[in-house]
Amino acid sequence: MEALPYFVLQLFWFALVWSVVVWFVVWPASRRLSPTARLSLWVAPQMFRVLGLGLLVPNLSPGMPRDFALATAVGDSLTASLALFAFVGLQRGSSRARALAWACTVVGTLDLLAAFPHAVHSGALPHLAAQWYVPVFAGPIMIVSHVACFAELLGGRRASAPP
Repeated sequence: MEALPYFVLQLFWFALVWSVVVWFVVWPASRRLSPTARLSLWVAPQMFRVLGLGLLVPNLSPGMPRDFALATAVGDSLTASLALFAFVGLQRGSSRARALAWACTVVGTLDLLAAFPHAVHSGALPHLAAQWYVPVFAGPIMIVSHVACFAELLGGRRASAPP
């Protein structure tokens, strides 16, 4: 049986579940945090995007199209690096921290918007193998995190409703 329907089903399921958890638990709890701490919370998941490097490991994703694996690994690693710098900057009160959070959010969002269709068009999906759960489980966390970052960055202190 073709993998795409299962992939899409799991992707949408995890997106729904993560959104519900954020809506009812994380977002309300985050309202008690300072704006800087709140932005740190939403940037933090992006630091784990280095999981995309696993696509370059043949045993984890045998036969993976190299162009897809490399583009994903680079986009994910750049996003993770920007997230790390933004997170540390926010914790230290750096004047550049918000700009880094913006960069992380924009780069990461564009990377995700490109990666999912690129995976379908390059035929990468059947080659995910052990990497299957990275996009279906972690991808939705990244999407929800980016939406929350945009809400925080655009709305700042007055944002009161979850994304």
